[in-house]
Amino acid sequence: LACMRYGHIFQRPRGMYLSIEDKGNIDSILNNWPECQVDVAVITDGERILGLGDLGAYGMGIPIGKLNLYTACAGIHPRRCLPILVDVGTNNKKLHADPMYTGVSTLRVR
Repeated sequence: LACMRYGHIFQRPRGMYLSIEDKGNIDSILNNWPECQVDVAVITDGERILGLGDLGAYGMGIPIGKLNLYTACAGIHPRRCLPILVDVGTNNKKLHADPMYTGVSTLRVR
């Protein structure tokens, strides 16, 4: 439920959002991450999230949650974790109609 409402309970930015519109600039965007050393990254495009369906940009909760487990269970320092969401649009009609949707509100690019 938290992932489905991620955009509505958003408090502060966590992770890196890359958009289909960033094509050609990914390297410079990744270089803006404030931490110098990243040991593990979890990447999602927000589709097919654990049976929840297409969450688009609201799927960021998944890589954040996975990295929290890596920190708790494997001892990886949180600053060395990078959650990434690649926003390539969504086919979720509810998100298209949501005025608060923070992602790219076009049909998913495949």
